[in-house]
Amino acid sequence: MSFIYSNVSSPRGAPMGRPDCYGDGVSPCKLHLERVHFVDGDYDRGGAYWGSGTPLYVAYGEDANEQIEMFTRASTREAAKVLIQSRRKNVRFYR
Repeated sequence: MSFIYSNVSSPRGAPMGRPDCYGDGVSPCKLHLERVHFVDGDYDRGGAYWGSGTPLYVAYGEDANEQIEMFTRASTREAAKVLIQSRRKNVRFYR
């Protein structure tokens, strides 16, 4: 499974990043976590601009009610897990 990037490019240019969707914030959930690979330098596959720097990760899945998409910058996958878990409780990750 791989994260599906919605197309956000427009005639006026690209937005800076993407919003996080936390779901209800309390339901236990198991998320996929993958590194975002950029195209054209600092843009994700859907056209959002992120700039350069520390690697970017996306955690995604769903809780009991809603889709979850959370982005974070971290030097390693393990560090990204810790940062995501600090922002939303009851999170586990697929391998």
